[in-house]
Amino acid sequence: MRPLLALFALTISISIAALMPQAQAAEDAAQVQPAYAAAYAPESAFESCRGTRASEAVDCALKACAKASGYPEDCYILAACDAGGWVGVMGVLMTEIHFTTVTCGAPSREAVLAELKARCAGHLPYMQECWVSELIPLHEAKAEAVEISWTAESVLQP
Repeated sequence: MRPLLALFALTISISIAALMPQAQAAEDAAQVQPAYAAAYAPESAFESCRGTRASEAVDCALKACAKASGYPEDCYILAACDAGGWVGVMGVLMTEIHFTTVTCGAPSREAVLAELKARCAGHLPYMQECWVSELIPLHEAKAEAVEISWTAESVLQP
């Protein structure tokens, strides 16, 4: 009787272990929020949120910006996208000012980086440096922190 009980316990353990990756995958899929919005208050706040819909992400980002800046009337939406793709967040340093820009909806990591580099080059001759700080695949739960930068000299190189 004991060997049969041990075999039964082993079978149950194997069954549970086999289901755990499926449970984790389902949990990860539930956490993926395909919409994104970023709100900005110049010289004061940059806040972003994800949501199940763009309107949800916009509301969240505006509230977070208002709280961070203390001036809700200064906050505006930089970007909002729905239904996935890639988001890129980039700081731009000009000769007189600096600001944050966001692009969303790119089909791949490479495409969002190419778009950000083109935006950076578009600010020449006044651009001193651009730096990408975050890439966000909206089909996944986690963002990718990056440190990619271009100077006025390097942005035009392939």
